[in-house]
Amino acid sequence: MLPGGIASAWVYRRPYDLKLVRALVLISIAGGITGSTLLLLTPNERFTRIVPYLMLSAAVLFTFAGPIQRLAAAHTASHTLWIPLVAGQYLIAVYGGYFGAGMGVPMIVLFLIARGFDVQQSAALRFYCSFGINGCAVTIFALRGIVDWKLSIPMAIAAVAGGYWGAHAVKRMTVVAARRAVMLYAWATTLWLFLR
Repeated sequence: MLPGGIASAWVYRRPYDLKLVRALVLISIAGGITGSTLLLLTPNERFTRIVPYLMLSAAVLFTFAGPIQRLAAAHTASHTLWIPLVAGQYLIAVYGGYFGAGMGVPMIVLFLIARGFDVQQSAALRFYCSFGINGCAVTIFALRGIVDWKLSIPMAIAAVAGGYWGAHAVKRMTVVAARRAVMLYAWATTLWLFLR
């Protein structure tokens, strides 16, 4: 999925606070390295049992992100909640390096709540962070020789097309439509993971 993330990030290139982007990408890289290393050291079955519950938490958080964001804004003097932003991004990146399914949803929720971005801004920023996480994971797994390149290369080509055109589709949506699309994805993924 890494090339798809690069294609999406290209579509969403826009002016950002470069210090914020750099900090979040570095945190994402650190978490991605941690998660990828944990995957190589622990049995996958244990972690996959809790994945549906992680996605359920993300779906619930996203559904109620608006009221949570307003509540957080009312109880803080600063617009950015730095400790939740840094700690939350690191934990999401660890999850992303380890398993990765649906990690964009909790990232969007985090950016909505801790930074005050809207859904479009959050979706754009998460592409950069996902690139940091997935880039580390791919590098570590490739160096260990556990990547099945016969499957990975066709998937990467499809991911570029999906990432590019999908990002264009989301970019054209209104904030409300984008929010509904992410919510639908979050709940559908949660249901699929529980059934699986």
